[in-house]
Amino acid sequence: MASINRRDLLKGSVGAATLTILPGRSASAAANKVILGIMGVGGRGRSLLTSLVKRSDVEIRYICDADSRCYGPAAEIVVEGHGYKPKFVQDFRKMLEDPQVDAVIIATSDRWHALGTIMACQAEKDVYVEKPLSLSIWDGRKMVEAARKYKRVVQVGTQSRSAPYTDKAAEYIRSGKLGEVYLARVFLMQESGPIQVADVQPVPDGLDYDLWCGPSPMLPYRPGVWFWRLWDFYVGYIMADMTHQVDLARYLIGREYPDTVCNAGGVYQFNDGREQPDTQFATLEFGKLTMLLEGCLKSPYMHRIVHLKATTKFPDWPFSATKVEICGTKGFMCFGRHGGGWQVFEGDSRARESRPVISVPAEHKFGSIIDLHFEDFINCIRTRKKPKADVEEAHLSMILCHLANISYRLGNRKLKFDGDKETFGDDATANAYLKANYRKPWIVPDRV
Repeated sequence: MASINRRDLLKGSVGAATLTILPGRSASAAANKVILGIMGVGGRGRSLLTSLVKRSDVEIRYICDADSRCYGPAAEIVVEGHGYKPKFVQDFRKMLEDPQVDAVIIATSDRWHALGTIMACQAEKDVYVEKPLSLSIWDGRKMVEAARKYKRVVQVGTQSRSAPYTDKAAEYIRSGKLGEVYLARVFLMQESGPIQVADVQPVPDGLDYDLWCGPSPMLPYRPGVWFWRLWDFYVGYIMADMTHQVDLARYLIGREYPDTVCNAGGVYQFNDGREQPDTQFATLEFGKLTMLLEGCLKSPYMHRIVHLKATTKFPDWPFSATKVEICGTKGFMCFGRHGGGWQVFEGDSRARESRPVISVPAEHKFGSIIDLHFEDFINCIRTRKKPKADVEEAHLSMILCHLANISYRLGNRKLKFDGDKETFGDDATANAYLKANYRKPWIVPDRV
């Protein structure tokens, strides 16, 4: 297909009433395809589009973003991959009104994940929503309730759940070969810079700023990611990314709710006005099993596995920024997110040596793990089965992240958690953090 000039592509595109089939493409090509719309086409949304256009069994009918300037780059991905220009709508509710849309992809910032998912379920659309799942524990539970009430498939963007080596690691632990598991360590150790905060500026043309803010407070407009500093918009860089590893660890150890949580840490590295910690260590107790969450944004010697070029090469485990360690009475497992595979080590304390007893490399590159995750999602739309990263599994994992944050916000106080009710019992001060701060009219309803 001949390349298309981006300027020509944008002409007459924003607000177009119909999907445009380009020359050489059949108008019937969309028959028997899963019809999708995507909400939020910033960097993450465009990355997901790049994966989706590899599939011939989907039609991307809508691109939706509160900022109309985002349409062109996103539409170009679809044009190059599928040969047509999707419709553009600024208000995602117009996309939900189309009865032909089967599912929506939500790749907005955190504040829209919960309400966007709930509204899509209410419109009888299946959902693929990016992580972190929610801004609060209460939000997450409402997302689960909506998925179940409207019988929707809701897949969450914790892609490593779809990696074949993940299932093999879980099977190994559940077989008892690691012995009794008593400790899980979850890491997000990396180098990060300060959050830049620009001066207040006029709202640019093409941006519906009220819609962009959505459920979060409508503060004066600034360009950039200034909102990453604020609890009303974001769960913090550590927990927003660590939720991947937390989800993997919880899957490997087979636990749901902890009995207690106690956080340590604070804002020690950056003087940028952030409310969330840049150094965070949390202890979660599951009976005799302890989970440690270890996060620091000032660790330049740590490396993310995604940067490895050779997929059969194991990470240098001591310097892996996003690893999970599982300690059992018979052995010790190192597990790598991003396609790092896993290894189990046994040792002899007298000889002071250890050796790998099993090594399972990743069969797929990280990019193809995302493709596998979409494969699972599309298959579940057709079969109505629960996806690998079902919304309730993601909710249970995200709870652990929220618990660490709530402990921090209460002065790193140790808290008891009632998993049956998803509350802190009669601890009214802690319970006040179970729900996010919403802005009318974008409020997560009590009854979904």
